[in-house]
Amino acid sequence: MTRVVDPVRNVAPVMASPAPLPPATPAPAAAASSDDTKVWILRVARGVVLFVYAVVIVHLVMLTMGFSLRLFGASTDAPFTRWVYRNVDRIMEPFRGIFPSQPLSERSVLDTSLLFAMIVYGIVALFLRAGLDWITRWIARRRYELAVEEAQAAQAPPYAAPGPVATPAQPAATTRYPDVVVPATEPRPGPTP
Repeated sequence: MTRVVDPVRNVAPVMASPAPLPPATPAPAAAASSDDTKVWILRVARGVVLFVYAVVIVHLVMLTMGFSLRLFGASTDAPFTRWVYRNVDRIMEPFRGIFPSQPLSERSVLDTSLLFAMIVYGIVALFLRAGLDWITRWIARRRYELAVEEAQAAQAPPYAAPGPVATPAQPAATTRYPDVVVPATEPRPGPTP
């Protein structure tokens, strides 16, 4: 048996059994994929809620214009007034006839059903806005958690290195989420020589 000497260190290698590497764990990748899917689903839900919120706000603006035009007795000969009344009639369909209209003068009308519809649409808009804010906060929190996990995975060594290892100070970790800043962690204390 010939003895092989390492020319750099001028030492013969010690024949020890290699330390087993930890098994590869595909679970974090699958978990990250499912977290990405959750974030994607929440983004789609946020888009749907945002669309419904925009429609409710447009309806609320139309109702407010219709209420104001009826209250001030706007002429129905104007094309804009007819357009507003036509759209308000469609929006008001579920609320038509709940309360009686009160004539204030020969042209001016206080339409309490229209006022009630404005209140209901306003409350719906408030709930939609609260839901939109909740979904947005949840997405931001999940993105931050994913960025922290990704930064920690990038800083952790894949297996324990033998002997002391010098770790330089690390800057803030970069992740695939450019708008999320993950602070750098302090170097882990290693065994002292």
